[in-house]
Amino acid sequence: MVNRILKVQDLIHKEIAFLIIKDLNNPLLKMITISGVKVSKDLKYSEIYFTSLDKDIDKIQSELNKASGFIRNELSRRIHLKRLPSIRFKYDDTAEKSQKIDNIIKKVKIE
Repeated sequence: MVNRILKVQDLIHKEIAFLIIKDLNNPLLKMITISGVKVSKDLKYSEIYFTSLDKDIDKIQSELNKASGFIRNELSRRIHLKRLPSIRFKYDDTAEKSQKIDNIIKKVKIE
């Protein structure tokens, strides 16, 4: 079962990244990267993680979540699953968190 979830996550990741580049005509969404996908065990829900160099993350996240219906509809045409998970976009802040941790470690080394 774990293997299947991983395959579904990978497939959704590739398709959503392709859809955002090719099919969405929102210039705000052209500068994002899909960094990961997590699908629930029952394949009902998915969280799509993104990063962006743009500082207006809330607006980007709002636009992505507005387009989630269109994206899910397009996914249903391209991916043949019994149950296609609902989609929710979230900002991936792991890079920022790791930078903060790195800065703390550097401060401790200096002191």
